[in-house]
Amino acid sequence: MIVRRLTQWMILWALSFVTLLAAPVFAAQGSLVTPEQALSDPNQEARAQNLAREIRCVVCENEPVALSSAQIALDMRKAIRERITAGDSDAQVRRFFAERYGEFVLLRPRLGLDTLALWGTPLALLLMGGAGLYWVSRRKEIGPEIAPELQDDEVRAALKEYQLSDLND
Repeated sequence: MIVRRLTQWMILWALSFVTLLAAPVFAAQGSLVTPEQALSDPNQEARAQNLAREIRCVVCENEPVALSSAQIALDMRKAIRERITAGDSDAQVRRFFAERYGEFVLLRPRLGLDTLALWGTPLALLLMGGAGLYWVSRRKEIGPEIAPELQDDEVRAALKEYQLSDLND
């Protein structure tokens, strides 16, 4: 009887824990698109949802409008659906938002000179650093010159000459 009650409590606690963890996920999914916002054509709705994942919310930091709960994100999702309903292609919808809010609004910006410079500069610096390290490692080391080995007799003669010159001064 006691084991049975403990098991029931453990199951109840586990279900409560899972419910608490899953509640934000279900709440976020439910607030993204209400039935009156969804497009009647499933292909158009799929396009709208894909575009909403590719367009950044201008209020939230690095969050697509599909996941944002900000009012501007709701307006942007409505604008996406309106543009698709009007017959715009995905590229035209992206261009509309890029012209209105700037390239920053696109999570995958178009390839241009500014984006090439942004992505190419670190790569160029890395390559230049590697070339510099290669050049330095291949360069002949400059160090102190090694004196030629002298024989003991030569050393004694040079020492005597030094001592004699020191005495004469």
